[in-house]
Amino acid sequence: MSVKYFWILSVVLFCRSCAQQGSPSGGPLDLDPPVVVESDPPNYSTRFEAKKIQITFDEYIVLDNVNQELIVSPPMEEQPEVKLRKKSLSIEFEEALKINTTYTFNFGNAIKDLHEGNKLQNFEYVFSTGDLLDSMSVRGTLKYAENLEVPEDPISIMLYSDLRDSVPLTDIPLYVGRSNDSGLFSVNNLRPDVYKVFALKDGNNNFLFDLPSEEIAFLDTSLIVNADFARQLLGDSVVSAVLNDTISADSSGMVSDSIVVEGPDLNSIYIDMMLFTEASEIQYLTDYTREDRRKLELVFARPLTDTFSYHTLQPDDEIEPRFLDYFSLDRDSLTLWVRDSVHYNSDSLQITVNYTVKDTTDQYIVRKDTLLFTYREKQSRSKKNRSAQKDAEKSEEKLELQTIRDNGSQDLNRELSLVIDFPLDKFNDTLISLYHIPDSVEVPVPFMVMADTLTPYRVTLSTSWESVSRYRMVILPGAITSIYPMQHDTVDVTFKTRDLEYYGQILLSLKNVKHQVLVQLFSGKTMVLEKIVEEDGLYTFPFLAPKKYNLKFIHDLNKNGRWDTGDYMKKLQPESVELLPVTIEVRSNWDHDVSMTLEK
Repeated sequence: MSVKYFWILSVVLFCRSCAQQGSPSGGPLDLDPPVVVESDPPNYSTRFEAKKIQITFDEYIVLDNVNQELIVSPPMEEQPEVKLRKKSLSIEFEEALKINTTYTFNFGNAIKDLHEGNKLQNFEYVFSTGDLLDSMSVRGTLKYAENLEVPEDPISIMLYSDLRDSVPLTDIPLYVGRSNDSGLFSVNNLRPDVYKVFALKDGNNNFLFDLPSEEIAFLDTSLIVNADFARQLLGDSVVSAVLNDTISADSSGMVSDSIVVEGPDLNSIYIDMMLFTEASEIQYLTDYTREDRRKLELVFARPLTDTFSYHTLQPDDEIEPRFLDYFSLDRDSLTLWVRDSVHYNSDSLQITVNYTVKDTTDQYIVRKDTLLFTYREKQSRSKKNRSAQKDAEKSEEKLELQTIRDNGSQDLNRELSLVIDFPLDKFNDTLISLYHIPDSVEVPVPFMVMADTLTPYRVTLSTSWESVSRYRMVILPGAITSIYPMQHDTVDVTFKTRDLEYYGQILLSLKNVKHQVLVQLFSGKTMVLEKIVEEDGLYTFPFLAPKKYNLKFIHDLNKNGRWDTGDYMKKLQPESVELLPVTIEVRSNWDHDVSMTLEK
């Protein structure tokens, strides 16, 4: 090729490359958190005497919620002042430091870079006012005792060398750490000692367990924190593997699988803690309302005892109102239905309630509250709406009756519900008809109607449902009546039953049952079925819709049929809970065999 043509080809290629150029891409996205390049005094200093710390990073940073994120251990009486300037942050404090003490400044999620917001998680600045840095740690997991879920918010982990039971109520901790969003925690740079360990969702940020609503967790015994005890818990084989740098994740002894992702630390003690809220012993009336003129509702903080009573206040010459009272299943709320129109048409009703409470000396006394219930009709703003409202008031009030919707689906293993909006007075099943429609002919079928013993607003209709069949139900006015003189309209619905093959079932093989256990089947957050078991065996959960389910096991040691929370001062841990480690995806017309060996 001649020089001339080579030069022309070079020019063409150069121009073509220029024509194909676009705007610069800006390079790959920065996903790296800021990196510390210098600290003054240096991190992990001993014989520390400075009043100010300066830490410099490799890029511009910002501080996010630093006053809440920064944890100083041991805690200082006044939170240090943190200032930011370009790539550096400074920490200033004025109070005298404790002698021969290792301090840890944990910044949580407060530090992130300026542009992408990459967080430098749990960065720690550590120093000692003595000759040595303390190197022991307490690490572990934190979960809610009732459902084994991980707390979303950070929880304070507090250590005390004072072993009095009352110390979390009266003193701030000697060391403090914090759990992350995975429920993991690590309280570092501890001196070897014996500690009381306590976790707290600190409602007022004072490091004291002084609010009844604060969530807590505690160890049953004091915790020995030293290297020999750590090695003893890990076991000889684990220690040997660590020393030979060949350790893999293990969960022997007290070590938690979720903690040892990088292998256990020979200077760490591993624990698991269960978080709960104590059942309050403080009884009080939390709310009382009258949203319907016939209905008075009272809500209490705790279940009411048998000493509870109520009566109305009215002039001596007036007839005392009559009520139908209905307590909730846990007896922590009461609904009073005013029976007589002369009383429920009154805009105000006054009653007194008497209930048992504890006084300041922990003695039980009867408290008396006087309550005024008022009711005002809601007035429409426009003339048209006010006119319609008056017409509605003049017309006869109807009883609302709710049941299966037209063309709905009825489960084969369930009764059909009939629900009214006021308490039930009686029912007349001769005014109810149920027909099976195998072809085009309606065939009357026998059925049974019963009042629900748990709610005063519901009756149930039961029969032997045929699979994949059409039914028609007719309910005439007067079939169901409430305590008030009103009638429901005629109900005429046609519906179908599920196919028997629509359902699946779970066959649970349960082992190592040592006491009463509540076995609960959940779909999402909703409990579908519950069984009380006391021995090993095969337990069936039939007629399950095709969806995902989970199994929960409550060790019901006191046999009261429910999960019980703990009590710190009584040294009671919450009742243990276990979960089937897998989710069961039930399919139609399928038996799902699962097995569970209880460990608690």
